[in-house]
Amino acid sequence: MSLRGIWDRALNRTSGERGAAAVEAAIVTPLVLALVFGIIELGFVFKDYVAAGGAVRAGVRIASANPRTSTYATLAASSVARTGGAMNLRDVQQLWVYKVDTVTDKPIGFTDFANCTVCVKFRWDNGTKAFVVTSDNWPASTQNACSSRSLGGPPDRIGVYVQLKHDSLTGLVFDTMNISESSILTLEPMPFVGACS
Repeated sequence: MSLRGIWDRALNRTSGERGAAAVEAAIVTPLVLALVFGIIELGFVFKDYVAAGGAVRAGVRIASANPRTSTYATLAASSVARTGGAMNLRDVQQLWVYKVDTVTDKPIGFTDFANCTVCVKFRWDNGTKAFVVTSDNWPASTQNACSSRSLGGPPDRIGVYVQLKHDSLTGLVFDTMNISESSILTLEPMPFVGACS
């Protein structure tokens, strides 16, 4: 076989392989892009979950450390706003500081987070860049912060709940998703007999 024949056969094989590579790229590229965008999307969802979890834990620490103080819920909401800076606070749909049912670990009278009756509810005000009270059904004066059963204890348990709407960045996997987190602590016991309940 001549050198010219070998050269022609090599060129024919290369052009055929180019066509196969183009077909493979057309099939694989959308899958790789979908995988990359899915990973990015899940990264943003995870960021909001972590931010919401950290915010409610910070809020409940402040609320539990201020029993029977009239500003306990407002202090907790302010702590949620400071700590939850990684999430978009305008997307917060609900923020509650609530009395915890000792059996269900949910708001008093409910087995889920459908509502709360003994709680303080907040909404985000974009003008003042702060949470404002929309409903207050748990006055600080009704909290039990006694340290022992003989004084009327054990202390009440307090929770902070946040729900935020996470909008999809790409719209490939979902359009919007609700992210909710809660955290519970016991009110710090007060040593004063007359002031703890």
